[in-house]
Formats: sequence, structure tokens, C-alpha cells
Amino acid sequence: MSSSAETAHNEVSYTNRFIHHISEAIENDMNDDVVQVEKFKYEQELTKNLTITSVIGLGFGLMSAPLSLGTTMNIGLLDGGPATIMGGYMIVYVFSVLCALSLGEITSKYPIELHGGAAIIAKPKYSLICSWFTGFFLLIGNWTMSTSITFAGAQFMLSVIGILDSNYETDAVLTVVVFYIVVTICGLVNLKFSRHLELINKICVYWIIYAILLIDILLLLFSPKYHSLKYIFTFFDNSRSGWPAPMAFIIGFQQANFTLQGFGMLPAISEEVKNAERTVPKGMTLAVLLAGASGFIFLIPILAVLPDISLLVDQNKSIMPIVLIFKLATNSIVVSFFLVIMIMGNLLFSGIGSIQTSSRAVFSMSRDGALPMGHIWTYVDPKSVSKVPKNAVLLSMGVSYFLGLLSLISTAAFNAFVGAAVISLCAAALIPIGSLVLGGRRKVRGAAFKLKYVGFIINIISVLWLLFTIFVLSLPPQLPVSGTSMNYASCVFVLFVILVSLLWFVWGKKNFHGPLVDHEHNERILNHLDHTKNWMNKNSTNLIPKVLKEKAVLQQLMKLLQLQALLTKRKEPN
Repeated sequence: MSSSAETAHNEVSYTNRFIHHISEAIENDMNDDVVQVEKFKYEQELTKNLTITSVIGLGFGLMSAPLSLGTTMNIGLLDGGPATIMGGYMIVYVFSVLCALSLGEITSKYPIELHGGAAIIAKPKYSLICSWFTGFFLLIGNWTMSTSITFAGAQFMLSVIGILDSNYETDAVLTVVVFYIVVTICGLVNLKFSRHLELINKICVYWIIYAILLIDILLLLFSPKYHSLKYIFTFFDNSRSGWPAPMAFIIGFQQANFTLQGFGMLPAISEEVKNAERTVPKGMTLAVLLAGASGFIFLIPILAVLPDISLLVDQNKSIMPIVLIFKLATNSIVVSFFLVIMIMGNLLFSGIGSIQTSSRAVFSMSRDGALPMGHIWTYVDPKSVSKVPKNAVLLSMGVSYFLGLLSLISTAAFNAFVGAAVISLCAAALIPIGSLVLGGRRKVRGAAFKLKYVGFIINIISVLWLLFTIFVLSLPPQLPVSGTSMNYASCVFVLFVILVSLLWFVWGKKNFHGPLVDHEHNERILNHLDHTKNWMNKNSTNLIPKVLKEKAVLQQLMKLLQLQALLTKRKEPN
């Protein structure tokens, strides 16, 4: 009986603590009216010239609907067809927006690469280890996502041969050569024309929008037949997947996840963005909204003219389904080539952006002591017109070159590394958002981009969605599996975790110091507020009648007092 009573008491205790935790988080959000962004002790080495248009353009490029949805079309076609593609995309779109909002709020409080925010949000005991894993998952995710984008682009470019030759077979060596050319071009743009990245990112937005419109218009003009809206949204055939219908539909989420997870790479450029605490979160959220909406506009005409699925996935697997859709739907080699060229432009913008974010992740982590020879990777030529970490760019290019070689050794191994890209980005977002939830959202008080009363709910949903996404991305698209068709992404991710853990004990424990927070800045603000409060107390007799006449002034004074309370509370130990 005593054991039962003790169990019941523990359950009540856990329930009470959970309720208290939620009420505390809600109370923190209700009382959060002050903006107090964290400051860091870093010298501004990179040029701070990017605007919200550039952030949106970069995000738009990293989540390019024509390139990402086009090169992964086989997943959706195998696992249900149009209903899976459209239904899965809608679901992933909604949850991606929620995750972007969660990350945006964190970035607005800590306008630095994501591992910096993770270090401060986590409990002091776990601060460095959380920062370490967040930073490395983000770095690995950037590297592998960059490789994924450029390699898929190389495969897409070569599959164009299938427009002329239906019997085209993939040449692994030629694919790697084209891949190397694409990586080199994208890298050289980052090295030689980085001062024009603002313009390049703006052009990216217009290119993708016009590419989608032209592809849709030409497909609808040249196609001799169309499917109904009912077919586009409800036709489901999972006979090729081998999975039960519900699982096939869920696995189809992989296509949309590969497309819409790129927003997790954007915090890496925070230090180059003007007014980053407001610009990056807004740009990140708008990028997801616009990329998601453009995906719908791209998909509906594609599915409206979709040929028989067996012609796309059951015959020549060396030719990407999107290329066959162009060829079979238009019955025109010239039009098909033009549509392919429009997507090739997307490839260049996405490749340039992915190397930009991955090199900045290298720069940020090296600056905090995470990588050996950090002084090399953080070097920025002070005499250079364009302040770019050239060695970090070269390292990111080198990683892509190395991963590309894996495709010559084992296609399954290469696909596993590419598949682990999105899992790594999910894990990088999961750590700070999860820490935020566990901490009752205290560490985002004062954020410039506030979720307020819905923040706790959005954070919880984001955590659950990221965990679910990691599970989905670990499943093979088709059953039964073979040695080459098996999805080894989860195995590679576990390998990443082991290697990052070993590196922590060998290097990180002694050399990694985490973000350099400017505590003196907060002290200066606190001292200034103390002085203001003392002045108000001395002059309260004459001040109050005047203040009451000026409502705006009164509101500002109240915010100053709230800010003082917030900073005072931060000085207390957790």
C-alpha cells in the first residue's frame, strides 16, 4: 500500500510540476514587452550589408521549389502519387512555418549562428555540450545539404540527355565531373563576387518566380490532355512502394522535407545582416511562406499534365521523372530543353547560397574554438574589398568534393550522407527549441521577434514535428529493400553523433569556449537604468504631472522599468 501511495504521490508531483512549468512559460510570455537583444564580444570582420530582401532571396534559393521538388519527384510518385505529393507538401509546409517561427524568435534574441543561442538557452551545466552539438549538426547539415543540392543538380543536368536518348544510362564518372564543375562555379562566385551576394540573392527571387510561371504556362499550353483537380488532390497509388497506404503517405513527406528544411541554414549569415535581430527572423519566415506557396504553384500544373506514372518510374531510372514529364507532356524537344534550362538557373542560385551558409557556419564555429586550426578558417583579409572567409569557403568546397567521390565507391553510401543532411538540420534546430521549452521560455524574454502567448504551443509542436521528421527521413521509400535501396541516413547520422562526441573529448573539452557574450553591455544598460530610476525618484513631484499628459512618455518609462527588472533577474543564478 505504501508503494502505491508513493507512486500516486510522485505522479501528482510530476503533474503539478508540469502544470507549474506551463503556467510559468505563459506568464513569461505575458510579461514580455521589452526588447533586449543579446550582445556578443566579436569584432565585426564580415561586411554587414545584407537586407531582408537578401535573406528572403537566399532562403528562396535554398528552398527552390523547381529544383528540390523536381529532383525528388520519384519519392512522391513511388509512395502514392499526386495525393501524397500534394497532401504531404501541405502538411510539411504548415509545420515548417511553425519551426521557422520558433527558430526566428531564438535568432531575434541571439542574432548569431544557432550554436550561440543554444549555449545561452540551455542550463549552464549543459551549455557548452548543447552548443557543441548544435553547431556541428548545423555545420554537417550545411555541408551535406550543399553537396545534395549541387550533386542533384549535376544528375539533373545529365538526365537532360534523356530528352534525346530514351536509353540513356548514368555515367558515374561524368556525373562527378559535372558535379565538380558546378561546385567550383558556385565556390568561385562566393570567393570573387561576394560583394554582389546581395544583388545575386535578389535576382534569385525573380528567377525562381519567373521560372515557375514559365514552366507552368508552357506545360499547360503544350500538353494535349489534363487531369482534373480531383485527380491532383486525391489520386493515390502506393502499389510500387510496398508499404501500407498510411505509411506510404507519411514516407512521401520526404520530398517536401528535402525542399522546405533549408530555412535552418539561414541563421549562419546573421552577422552579415543589417539589424539582424529583426531582419533574419522575418526574412526566414517569409522565405518559408513564399517558397512553400511557390511550391504549390509549381506542383499543380505538373500534376495536371502528369503522364502515366509507370512511364516515369518503371522504365529508365537514369532519367529523372521531372525531365520525362517535360518531354512527354509537351511533345517538344525545344520546349523541354527550355524548361530544363530554367531549373538549371535555380541550381546555380541554390549552390551559391548553400556554399555561402556552410562557409559562414565554418567561420562561426572556428571562431569559438570548435575546429582545429581555427585561425585558418576564420581568416578574413582586412585589405579585401569583399570581407569573406575565403579559407572557410575553400574548406566547404573541399568537403563537397570529397563527398562527391563517395558516389564512385558506393551509391548507397553517398545517398546516405545526402539523406542525413536534413536529419542533421532537424537535430540542430531541435536542441535550442527543446532547451527553450524545458526552460519555460525564460531565455527568449526580450526577443525582438516575439511569439508571445502562442510561443509555448508553437515550440512544443516544433519539437514534436522535428522528432517525427527525423523518424520519417530514416525510412526507406520502397519495400522490399536491397543493399543499394536501403535508407542508411539514420546510420550515417548515428555515425555523425559518435564522431562529434569523440571530437568533443579529444578537442572540444579543452578548446571550445562557446559564444563570447558581452556581459558588460548589459551591466552598462543596468547602470543607466539605475541612474534613470534615481533621477525619477528625486524629481517625481515635478515629473509626474507632466508625464501623465504624455502617454507615450509614460509607456517608455514603464518599459525601462521592465527592462531593469529583466536584466536584474538575469544577474541572478539559474
